[in-house]
Amino acid sequence: MDFKNFKMDNLRQIREKKNITQTKLSVDIEVSQELISHYETGKSKPNIETLIKLAEYFNCSTDYLLERTNNPSTVKDLNTKDIEINNIIDKYNSLSAENKKQFSNYLDYLSNQ
Repeated sequence: MDFKNFKMDNLRQIREKKNITQTKLSVDIEVSQELISHYETGKSKPNIETLIKLAEYFNCSTDYLLERTNNPSTVKDLNTKDIEINNIIDKYNSLSAENKKQFSNYLDYLSNQ
């Protein structure tokens, strides 16, 4: 992860999806609206306390806010099977196009056994 150019696109996406303004969010978690804007544009990074507040506010994982996963579910919301599936999906998403094709072919082979 490139922390130098890091911006929190998932924060912006989840905020907009829930129709929450930067101003409302800033009041609710007790930070400035400018700081929320800076998180979303990459001008600032949240400290751990603020990151946790954001995750609790949106009932999502910190990994989702940090874009380490595309799944906003918190770990406590997932059962063991869901976690295993999400790990496989995350690994699949990190593959190159060629490796995704090979993986798909291998899954086809295994399912036809």
